[in-house]
Amino acid sequence: MIDYTRLSPLVKRVARAAGSAFPAEHDHEDTEQSLWVWVFENKNTVLRICTHEENPEAVLHSLLLKAANSHLKAEDAQAYNYAPEDVFNYSRELIESILEVVFEHEDWVSFATALDKMPKGKADPATAGNNLASYADVKSAAERLPEDQYNTVIWRYKYKYTFEAIGAEFGITKQGAQSRLMTALDALQRDLGRGDLDSLRRPVQTVSRPSTASVVARVERDYEG
Repeated sequence: MIDYTRLSPLVKRVARAAGSAFPAEHDHEDTEQSLWVWVFENKNTVLRICTHEENPEAVLHSLLLKAANSHLKAEDAQAYNYAPEDVFNYSRELIESILEVVFEHEDWVSFATALDKMPKGKADPATAGNNLASYADVKSAAERLPEDQYNTVIWRYKYKYTFEAIGAEFGITKQGAQSRLMTALDALQRDLGRGDLDSLRRPVQTVSRPSTASVVARVERDYEG
């Protein structure tokens, strides 16, 4: 059985550590509540770590910090009125648009013509003008992907394989191939970098937070036993 009293100090420390990277308006207690929900949702994993790991607190600290950051990022986007996608320098749509043409051209001169045909989103400054650098950035980032993700990108965007065909190459399902492509695109976004959150934050919006009592009631209802 999990000793929740021993977890409480760790949850508090993680909530405060994660919150230090975000504006003061974010409530540490709200982050703690989200972490307790995570603990109950993953109680089998938490129990295994507490029982079998040599240093369970270090392992749990890493997992809880990841959960806290996910919660705070989502809350920050809601509170400051921006979309989580806006954090990245390159949107998913822009990356896919570039990948559609970047492997089809043997010379960089032809990229200028191809770029003019691409849709230009208001949140995509990399599409302003004939910016060949954006093509080079995406192509270089793709070449840094792990082999399986790089092959997925090549098969999809250069050779126009269907997801069924990609799955057959890997010996996985169509859904597995789709998931692998999404993983590759996420990796490209991370590699291409994030913008400054301060430039995205707008005036604070009121965030409706559940009370501690309501969270406890939810946990007891959903995870009883």
